[in-house]
Amino acid sequence: MTQDVTMRVDGQIREGQNLDAQGHAVRVTIIQGGQSKNGFTYGEVTLQAIAHLLEGAHAYADHARNESDQSTRSVRDIIGFYHDACYIPPCTDAPLGRVDATLHILEGADWLWSIIQEACSLGRPELIGLSIDIFGQWQLNEASKAKEVTSVAALNSCDVVTHPSAGGSFRRILHSLPSSQDETHSIPPTYFQQGDIYPMPDNTSHLTENSSTSLPDQTSPRQEDTRDPAPPADANEQQFNTLLQQLKLERAQLALERRLLESVLPEPVKTTIRTRYQGRIFEQSELDADLKAQQEMLAALTATGLIRGNSYEKPAIGQMITEAEKIQAAFDRMFDLEIDATRLGAIRPFGSIREAYARVTGDPSIAGFSERSTLGSIRVSENAPIARITEADTTTASFSYLLGTSMNKRLLKDYQAWPAEWMRFCTIVPIRDFKQQSRVRLGAFGSLPIVAEDSAYTAVSLTDSAATYVPQKRGNLVTVSREVIVNDDLQAIKQIPTKLAVSAAYTLAEFVYGFLSSNPAIYDGSVLFTSGAPHANLGAAALSSAAMQSGVTAMREQTNYAGKRLGLRPRYLVVPAELEWTSMVITKSAGVPGSANNDINPMLGYVTPVVSAQLSSTTQWFMIADPREVDTIEVGFVGGQVNPALFIQDSPLFGLNFTQDAISFKVRHEYGGAVVDYRGLYRGI
Repeated sequence: MTQDVTMRVDGQIREGQNLDAQGHAVRVTIIQGGQSKNGFTYGEVTLQAIAHLLEGAHAYADHARNESDQSTRSVRDIIGFYHDACYIPPCTDAPLGRVDATLHILEGADWLWSIIQEACSLGRPELIGLSIDIFGQWQLNEASKAKEVTSVAALNSCDVVTHPSAGGSFRRILHSLPSSQDETHSIPPTYFQQGDIYPMPDNTSHLTENSSTSLPDQTSPRQEDTRDPAPPADANEQQFNTLLQQLKLERAQLALERRLLESVLPEPVKTTIRTRYQGRIFEQSELDADLKAQQEMLAALTATGLIRGNSYEKPAIGQMITEAEKIQAAFDRMFDLEIDATRLGAIRPFGSIREAYARVTGDPSIAGFSERSTLGSIRVSENAPIARITEADTTTASFSYLLGTSMNKRLLKDYQAWPAEWMRFCTIVPIRDFKQQSRVRLGAFGSLPIVAEDSAYTAVSLTDSAATYVPQKRGNLVTVSREVIVNDDLQAIKQIPTKLAVSAAYTLAEFVYGFLSSNPAIYDGSVLFTSGAPHANLGAAALSSAAMQSGVTAMREQTNYAGKRLGLRPRYLVVPAELEWTSMVITKSAGVPGSANNDINPMLGYVTPVVSAQLSSTTQWFMIADPREVDTIEVGFVGGQVNPALFIQDSPLFGLNFTQDAISFKVRHEYGGAVVDYRGLYRGI
């Protein structure tokens, strides 16, 4: 009679000598059910929602520093993505359930892969962990004082951190184990985990410490072996087949739960399918065919009018609408911004800033929570606050983030709508930093000399000069106080982005037109406009057809370093507001204005008028060449950020939010510029 013996198979972690060149995969636990260190409690419904949203989610190294960085995470921070996410029901090592997934680590994050390997090999996997970053709703349990997460609106990311607070951890590395002598008796490595218990054949396992069977002492005199004979080979094969069946069953059940989570079928239909496949091994194709049949049946019933509102087609990625998107759309419409109505539907804008603040934050002094009903010990509200929840070190309300996003959109819309005629005659370039920028102006060759037979070519050299400038940072701070929110002064808040946009656009226009009106010293040490040498680009007559003809001739006569005429012609006529109509008459009249002989006006359509409100002189006028033909004025934007940016400071422990109950919004615009070449510019008086 054989004796049943419990056997233990220890998982193995390879040290990297045969790593997959395409990347690395680690099975991880995203979050454990129950209460986290930050006081949030997660139940089965919430965990299932997180598992559903996790598929394809990004993984970054550390959380974003603040909410304004969340939407502009750097590509340098991404370390991988998640797939095969599933909810694990309560079990021995997760009494309240958990969410597991496979983290695929990109090749560029080999430094993280090395940390994971070393931490696992040293038995210190707790050195790093995982933390979710979500938008969700929570309610306070008055009995336990825990914040129970009731729904998940959106999953921003799940990041690798040093101090996880909700059980996020690395479980095992997924790649091939060393091959055994008999490949048909190898066990799929995906299911190996340190300490997993499996019945195994005697020749591949060792006894546990609590086993009642012991090995004979090889050094003592031979004793009679009273144990039962070793089981025959077919018994070993039977045990192995049993193990494989158990693994296949586990895999099938996990696939069943994952596919049901992904399905949009009604819950009663899911229950029927779950009962049909529970406790048996099946092929993936069989389950997919059954799900498709159920979907087609519901679609047919819907088409015949027997069932309404059960569309079976799963929304494509990017078509699913989360609660956070709806809230953001309500903010956008509050600022009179356009939204994608075909995708989001009819979204009602927030009628007041007080309503928006109460909806998002749930501030009892604003929202009037005295009207809340109670269910047991949990306070329930249909307008529960939407909050940003990160299960690492901090949790921050999202009102300022949502408000700031809409304000930034409004700022950009108004800024881009502001006239920017200066862009026509300037060169716009991106610059990397705030260091001095140099634009080298190379010299020119004269006419090529004749080279006589058997004679050497003449060597010539080029001279050059450089125009330089240093970009600068411009900006301002605007605060939204608690009094503004309580007083429901929506009009005041809606005016903030518009006024900031006008200020930024006007400041930049003043900067550019200042090069023309102030006549600054440029790269060669001389002022930009001179009536004679060295620039010969300053006239002395008021704006007229004849004065413009003289200016055209002066620009045609401009020469290069070798003294050769360039033949430049003006493309734009830049005038102050006081000369707008004079410029129109000169450039659009067929005859010379004021001429008694009805002479033909040669300046008809010759240039394009540009009117600038930033030019202070009522008599100065300018002609400027096309910047594609010759350099004129260069404007460089740091990081290529042409538009101003709006930033939010909303940390409850720092700044005005703590000392004065105010949310700070900072607008920043970074640029610089210089006259790169004087020959494409002419001033009339």
